[in-house]
Amino acid sequence: MYSVAFLLLFFFPKLMLTHNFRYNVLGLSATIGDPFFKSLDFHSVAVALMENVQSMEFRHIRQLVHSVLIYLVKFFPPDMWEAWLEKLLHPLFVHCQQALSCSWSSLMHEGRAKVPDLHGIVAGSDLKVEVMEEKLLRDLTREICSLLSIMASSGLNTGLPALEQSGQFTRVDMSSLKDLDSFSSSSMVGFLLNHKELALPVLRISIQAFTWTDGEAVTKVSSFCTAVIVLAISSNNEELRQFVSKDLFSAAIQGLTLESNAVISADLVGLCREIFIYMCDRDPAPRQVLLSLPCITPQDLHAFEDALTKTSSPKEQKQHMKSLLLLGTGNQLKALAAQKSVNVITNVSARPRSSVNVPQTRIEEGETVGLAAIL
Repeated sequence: MYSVAFLLLFFFPKLMLTHNFRYNVLGLSATIGDPFFKSLDFHSVAVALMENVQSMEFRHIRQLVHSVLIYLVKFFPPDMWEAWLEKLLHPLFVHCQQALSCSWSSLMHEGRAKVPDLHGIVAGSDLKVEVMEEKLLRDLTREICSLLSIMASSGLNTGLPALEQSGQFTRVDMSSLKDLDSFSSSSMVGFLLNHKELALPVLRISIQAFTWTDGEAVTKVSSFCTAVIVLAISSNNEELRQFVSKDLFSAAIQGLTLESNAVISADLVGLCREIFIYMCDRDPAPRQVLLSLPCITPQDLHAFEDALTKTSSPKEQKQHMKSLLLLGTGNQLKALAAQKSVNVITNVSARPRSSVNVPQTRIEEGETVGLAAIL
């Protein structure tokens, strides 16, 4: 059985409806809730929406996410997550992780985003085209991170326990840990992480976003990372624990090296604090990550841990974490630098332009925010 909206949008293309109109109607129809979802053949919907995602331009994918997928995710009945989520979102996340990674790498190392959009970019100077390409890349990056943020919203994760905010530096009660599967029906992030093929591209996006020199995207994805950390703390899943303890911890620290993340720096330090406080006694990786910093010594780490045990204030513990990270990196965490403006207008970017062949640069050198970042 199909709803009138779905028949109108996907089986009668001769009506010459624009993508924008089709997507808006479908997205608004999703707000009806159960009656809408139960009237659809989910396989046909997934095919209609996703069969051409790999050949879509960035602006088209952004429109699809903004006008349709965000609404679908918000209003999916939990008892239909199993039938809908993986089939609908897996093609999107796999493609976007690869496409965004490639375009960001090109932007940071060659000075040009190289997006697949062929139409709609106003002809003109190379400079103008490159600005528009960068804007398309940033827009899609932010939209994908917005989708992850919504998936981590409290209304879709009612089964997630609240972290103890007393700041006590104590061992986790291992007997209280649950299987990750037990969170799948009451937490959309739990459901996602329990389906490995869906989780892998999403987790890659979540850690790569910290290095993509877009503070707005990092602001959006950080709430998703917080939910991932809560699940790692509350579950007995070994792979998730290792991911949070090593990969996510390292990515959050790396994110602090970019001045573009200054606006979200306090939250990134908070993520580091939570990972260390709750995971250091369950996994050696948090201590190993800190000891791998260029200017830190075992004595510094010991003094840090001693300071944590002497305060139950999360605010003071975050300050201790901030001080240790600055010490360990030799004050190279540009996101924490005092009173620096993030959105400084430059002549598009200090990155080398694509017309000049230059050696590959470090990520830290590609952090200047261009005009496209503030359009």
